[in-house]
Amino acid sequence: MASFKPWRHIPPLLIATGQAIGGIMPFWDPAAAIRAFGLPEQIATAHPAQLSFMIYGSRATIIGVAMWISYLRGRLRTVDLLMALNFYGSATDAYTCWLEGEIGKAWFRGLLAIFLGGWGLLGVTAGA
Repeated sequence: MASFKPWRHIPPLLIATGQAIGGIMPFWDPAAAIRAFGLPEQIATAHPAQLSFMIYGSRATIIGVAMWISYLRGRLRTVDLLMALNFYGSATDAYTCWLEGEIGKAWFRGLLAIFLGGWGLLGVTAGA
């Protein structure tokens, strides 16, 4: 069994908290949530985009809560799996920002995708 190393738990808990709490932001201010995501103003103020972002937010919250539940139950391999699966979401976020000309946000989200995916695939949280 691997020894406990607190630094291994910081990134997944930050991601879990960010998703769990951040995912509810579109319910009270969808335009601000879209802007915080990094998409341009014409998307932030479009009603159909706001509705879609509320749907997106609910799924982000589900993933964040699932990560917290898994962590609190000691299922660190599941936390790593969810981190690895976040690669897809973050890579999609990066691609979407890129398509909308938000290059800085796209690079940030792309690097985040690599970090999250790598963290999970390597099993860093569980100490594999």
